[in-house]
Amino acid sequence: MEKVLVILLIYFAPAVFGSAESCAPGKSCVSYDLCNEGLLVDGHFYSDRSRTMQDEQHCHYMEKCCSVNETLAVGNGFNYSDALSALPQCGGRLDLWLHLRPMGYKKQESKFGEFPWLVAIYGADGYLCSGALITPLAVLTAAHCVHAQMARDLRLVAGEWDAAVELEPLAHQERNVSELLIHPNYTQSPAAHNLALLLLHSQAAFELAPHVQMICLPPMQLIYNYSQCYVAGWRHSELSANESLPRRWPLYILPRDQCGSKLRLAILGRRIALNETLLCTGGDKDPIVCGDMGAVPLMCPLPGSDDRYVLAGLLARAARCDGPQLLSIYSNVKYYRRWIDQKLRERDLDIRHYMV
Repeated sequence: MEKVLVILLIYFAPAVFGSAESCAPGKSCVSYDLCNEGLLVDGHFYSDRSRTMQDEQHCHYMEKCCSVNETLAVGNGFNYSDALSALPQCGGRLDLWLHLRPMGYKKQESKFGEFPWLVAIYGADGYLCSGALITPLAVLTAAHCVHAQMARDLRLVAGEWDAAVELEPLAHQERNVSELLIHPNYTQSPAAHNLALLLLHSQAAFELAPHVQMICLPPMQLIYNYSQCYVAGWRHSELSANESLPRRWPLYILPRDQCGSKLRLAILGRRIALNETLLCTGGDKDPIVCGDMGAVPLMCPLPGSDDRYVLAGLLARAARCDGPQLLSIYSNVKYYRRWIDQKLRERDLDIRHYMV
């Protein structure tokens, strides 16, 4: 927690970011955690993260206009220790109250820490795609994202949020890839067995934190909630902008018979025989899922839980958005559990991290 406090002080010092002229008289822009305005619930202080027009006009979206009399010298941040210890081993996340919302927040933008297993994957020439953290030493993504890369050129960033700045309340973590494993049966055309494992050096594991957690992998027999799923990740076109937030969008998984008929009509022709390696998703069309998302994880709630997730799929090919409804194809992660388990066990890596 001392490290967390140091990070908060570095990123949110009012001497660096605050400005008395930016707000009304007697107020200045400071980070939420340096403003003593909020609620005390069960002994925990929750800073007021609602934004006013004044905040939006004068402050960075990580800050708010705070009365000088209510500005603290040391952050009154949330104590994460108890919350972290109560999280399940995989698929869980902290109270949504803690998630930051950017200025002019839109429902398509992920909040800070909303999907703490989301990992940004970079190659020698910049950002490639998104993946999901399944153990502190392993990230799962789509093969088409990384098959042309060398392991030594790949860099993973966990706990990232706004990729354009470094003002988040907790710092992201960067690691190099030691080994790249492409599924042996992967083909580009047609896209099949589109899965890849990125492994870290054993001494360079990601450190679990409020914004860095692992997602569960579904066992073959698991039936999860297909109707309230999400995809999330960064868009290539926004990585050079002033604000580069991960995008999110709700989707649902189509029943297998509907999936097969829609694929035959829309994409793959009448002779296609849908197998267990693929999932189809439907939902409202949006530039987020119809654009340049690359490889993104598809996350669905566990049975009996609306706030614990399994990794249901990884985008296998670009979404079809020219029809009346969205249609996209994902690799069915459940089908690949045996391959994933085997590759990690061969390297003496603990698979219990992602077990439900």
